[in-house]
Amino acid sequence: MSRAELFRVLGDPTRLRILALLTREELAVSEIQEVAGVGQSTVSGHLAQLKGVGLVTARRDGAHTRYAAATPEGEGNVLRFVADAPLPEGDAIALQRVLAERESPTPEGLGSDYLPGRSWEALAHLLLSLVPPMRIADLGVGTGRLTALLAGHARQVIAVDRDAAALERLPAGIERRLGTLEEPPLGEREVDLVLLSQALHCVADPVATLRRCREALVGGGKIAVLDLAPHTHAWVEHRLGHAHLGFADLGALLTEAGFHNVTSRVVHVDRRSPAFTTVLAIGVR
Repeated sequence: MSRAELFRVLGDPTRLRILALLTREELAVSEIQEVAGVGQSTVSGHLAQLKGVGLVTARRDGAHTRYAAATPEGEGNVLRFVADAPLPEGDAIALQRVLAERESPTPEGLGSDYLPGRSWEALAHLLLSLVPPMRIADLGVGTGRLTALLAGHARQVIAVDRDAAALERLPAGIERRLGTLEEPPLGEREVDLVLLSQALHCVADPVATLRRCREALVGGGKIAVLDLAPHTHAWVEHRLGHAHLGFADLGALLTEAGFHNVTSRVVHVDRRSPAFTTVLAIGVR
C-alpha cells in the first residue's frame, strides 16, 4: 500500500467520520448507518476502502460483523491523529444513543412501523369518545372484545348471539339476548346503530338479515358491517362455519335491503397469509 493511496482514502469526509467513530467504539454496519445518517451500501463501500488500506478490521459477533479502527503498518501517527480529533457533536450524541440501545435492544419481530402503545383498542376508545352515546345492537359477539369496548361509551349495548356461553363471558352492564342473526331479538326502531362485525358471512341469506336489522333501527339510524372481500379459502366453511367466501359488493347488499346513503370501502388488508381483506359498509335507514 502506498502512502498516496492511504491519504486518498482518508481524503473523503464521510470515511474520516466513520474511522473517527471506530476509534471510539467497535460498531456494526447498522450502527454506523444510524450515527452517520447514510445508507447501508454507502457505509459498506467506505468500510471496504478503509479495510483495503489497513485502517479497519472486521470480526464476527453472533449475527453481526463488527468493525474497529486499526493501524496500518508503519503509520501509527495517522490513526493517532484521527483518534485525537474531537467528534462532531451530533455524531457523539448519536454514538451514545446507539451504545445505549445495545443495553436495551428492541424485541425481535416488531416491524419497522411499530410504535409503543398503538393498538386498535386504543384508537377505538379515542374515536368512540368523540361521538354521542347511542343505543347499539352488536350481532354476533365473537370474543366479546369489541362489545365490551362499545359498552364503555354507549348509552346501551344489546349483545345478540346464539352461543349462551359467549354472552355469559361479557362484562356487566351489557344486555344479553340469546338469538340468531337471521331473527335477531330486537324490537322495531329500538336502536340507533346495528353492528355486524365479521358475522354476516355466517348467514345463508344476508339480505334478509340486513332487512331485519333495518327494522330495528330508528329513522336516521345506521348499520355498520365489517366483513370480508371475496377470497378462495374454502377451509373457513367447515372450520369456522362461514356460509360465504366474502362479498363482492357489500354496499350493494345494503342497498338491496333498503338502506340509503350507502358507503363501502376497504379498511384493512392482512400482511400475512392467508391475507384476508376487510371491507366496511355503512348504510342509513
